[in-house]
Amino acid sequence: MGAPDAQATDRQAGGSKARDGDALGADRPSLTRSDERLLSYLADVGADYQAFIAGNTGLYDGHVESRLTALADAGLVERVSGEAVYRVTDAGRDALRDDCPRWSD
Repeated sequence: MGAPDAQATDRQAGGSKARDGDALGADRPSLTRSDERLLSYLADVGADYQAFIAGNTGLYDGHVESRLTALADAGLVERVSGEAVYRVTDAGRDALRDDCPRWSD
């Protein structure tokens, strides 16, 4: 079962073609709403501890831990110390910028 806040893509919804100008590819993960919140927060503050990220984004610590791990595996965030301090990468900023129009009302 996927995350309850997972964003469906055209591929997942049964369509096979991407929208014009859509950078979503097989090698680029689709961001969840939680991912967008985490990346936006880290882009704003620079780097922070996992527990502070959870507290300041309103997400549960266990969920933040799992999403940061997934985002780190995708190269969108990186650990900056031996402790749980994370920052967004250039690839994370690009992914956030590419996904923002989808989230806008």
